[in-house]
Amino acid sequence: MKKPVIGISGSELTKNVGPFVGYRRSYVNKDYSEAVIKNGGVPMIIPFNEDADVTESQLELVDALILSGGQDIDSESYGEEPQPEQGTVWQARDQFDMRLLKLAEKRGIPVLGICRGAQLINVFHGGSLHQDLKYYPVPTLKHWQGDTPWWQATHQVKLIKDTHLAAIFDQVPRLRVNSYHHQLIKKVGKGLKVDQNIQVPTFDSKSANSR
Repeated sequence: MKKPVIGISGSELTKNVGPFVGYRRSYVNKDYSEAVIKNGGVPMIIPFNEDADVTESQLELVDALILSGGQDIDSESYGEEPQPEQGTVWQARDQFDMRLLKLAEKRGIPVLGICRGAQLINVFHGGSLHQDLKYYPVPTLKHWQGDTPWWQATHQVKLIKDTHLAAIFDQVPRLRVNSYHHQLIKKVGKGLKVDQNIQVPTFDSKSANSR
């Protein structure tokens, strides 16, 4: 049985030390490709490029798409001016990833967005983002774990019943995970679903300060 080919959107690194200063390298973190292999797929990194025809040809080679993490999405994409805590943005990559997403949806292949990738899916569909956790109207969970090892679970997520993800985890209602992001979805994009019964964890800052 042919293994599915899973495309992973790539980013770039620019060398700033050594004999090749200024060289740009296409890359994704190794965890992406290892996770695909462990789950029976064949990973294929899709290097960043600005050629629409090339991007379309790349998408024709894969059976599913992973939109990887990386820079913040330019707030201009959802009609807002940048706030002080917005991080580094790369407009050309925003356009590349959105082109990949548009082509994937046109073909009807599965798409998984991780970190930036999930936020980009929301923005692509007309949603918006809180540009930093501090702009969320009430205190929330710690989503940026600093030097905590990536493999150490730190907070819970709720899986929506009867979704594909819940089925993968045998309908377990909650999982403990880790996260390293500083932005949150604000307005949910058109056609996207969230569980309306999810209660955003908060705490009483006055009580916390009095302890």
